[in-house]
Amino acid sequence: MKQGTRPLPEPSGAVEIASLTPEGRGLAQVEGKSVFLHGALPGERVRFRYTRIRKSHAEGTVVKILRASPERAQPRCPHADVCGGCSLQHLDPGAQIRWKQTLLEQALDGTGKIRPARRLPPLTAAPWGYRRKARLGVRYVAKKGRTLVGFREHGTSYVAELGRCEILHPVVGERLAAIAALLDGLSIRDRVPQLELAMGEGPCVLVLRVLTPPSAEDVARLTEFGAAHGLHFYVQEGGAETIRPLPGQGTELYYCLPGADVRLDFQRLPF
Repeated sequence: MKQGTRPLPEPSGAVEIASLTPEGRGLAQVEGKSVFLHGALPGERVRFRYTRIRKSHAEGTVVKILRASPERAQPRCPHADVCGGCSLQHLDPGAQIRWKQTLLEQALDGTGKIRPARRLPPLTAAPWGYRRKARLGVRYVAKKGRTLVGFREHGTSYVAELGRCEILHPVVGERLAAIAALLDGLSIRDRVPQLELAMGEGPCVLVLRVLTPPSAEDVARLTEFGAAHGLHFYVQEGGAETIRPLPGQGTELYYCLPGADVRLDFQRLPF
């Protein structure tokens, strides 16, 4: 039963969170049914609101934390409760690494039947501004009178209303509002459903999925913005084979391994 077919139950009484799912949701048992809760951590006691009920399981979101996990952290992003780009900003970064390592070990042992003889320390980096590949939704919202650029909201197809993103590389994350304003000024602003970014050692590539080719004025506007901010714009009018750079915007994507004479080239898209 999806939300909207009939009224969902009122917020629940207290439940205990037993574990964390691979998607970053807390798992609880309510009357013998698994309930997946956005915003809950293992060991916590919470009250929640149902968002969807199915025969096999239910989904919900936390409305009150009665007993917090010692590993709970304050999200850096003010949109963390709504935006679907992150699922664990409320978990301490060190605990996130340990959780991911546990998932890997469970996959190796449970699925692959492999038990490594030696485990190396996990590779880590800065917990913010690290993401260099992502797919963002783009939508012109007539009622708001402007274009939105961001990840989808949790559990919906709506584009989250973001001014910036803390996990994307700053060249994009700190310019989401400017990029949204740029797209809002295009003649095809209501014909751009998504934007994908890819970045290696050089300039960041932004691929605009377009349902109508951009005009000459649009191309000039995009090119000027890209030159000012170190961005290269591509357009995609159909399948992956249609991806092409705007004039003068082509660039190679690659990583170099520090301390080694190794270069790893990678493709822009598709994901």
